[in-house]
Amino acid sequence: MLHKAKPELTLYLAEEALKNKFAHENLNPQDVIELQKSCRDYLSTANIRKIYARMMKIEVTKLMVDAVYQTLVAEEQEFILLKYKKKQQLVAISLELNISVAQLHIRHHVVLEKVSEFMRYRLNDKDVFYPDKVASMIILLERIVEFAEKYDSQREVISFEWIEVIAEKHDKYCRLLNAIEEVFNSGDSLHKKIILAKIFNPNEKIEILSKKCKVDKSIVSRHLKNFVNSVKKYLE
Repeated sequence: MLHKAKPELTLYLAEEALKNKFAHENLNPQDVIELQKSCRDYLSTANIRKIYARMMKIEVTKLMVDAVYQTLVAEEQEFILLKYKKKQQLVAISLELNISVAQLHIRHHVVLEKVSEFMRYRLNDKDVFYPDKVASMIILLERIVEFAEKYDSQREVISFEWIEVIAEKHDKYCRLLNAIEEVFNSGDSLHKKIILAKIFNPNEKIEILSKKCKVDKSIVSRHLKNFVNSVKKYLE
């Protein structure tokens, strides 16, 4: 299972996921839905269940990559489009973006790490400021549990143990999303102002957030750290 895979393998799988995102980009969503419906009519057959599981895996993987892609900074997104959609070589990308090949390798590795972590159903401290990413994680975990309960009762595809892990993660991430939403619904306060400023501009540096909130950098840092610490239990 992916959560037990070696780091080198998970990075390879992350790269394959990025490739597949654009390889399947031209698929007609309605055609996929119709094919899935056709498969569901014959799920009593083991081979059809396996085909359906593969289709679901493609759908879930796309959800994963899309969720991570939306959180990347503009430069990282541009790099991904050039490499995986336009299939340009690093030398050509280096010339177009005016970035050294060595720096591109570093950027590539960082993106693969982000995709790999999400594919292992992990959220980190930075993700608590990306509620849409948390929501995407919850949705894909629900898809997995739904498939297991409806179409894999004998656990031919997903083990009982792994479903328990998925269900536990789903519960924690729902609690995390609730904690984030509580900030939106809380009364006016400096804490709310700082946390929302970070959520609306998750890639902004402390210096910029400090100017926007009109408070010292140390105060911004303290409130962000306190918020992360308050929800850290949902990430463990």
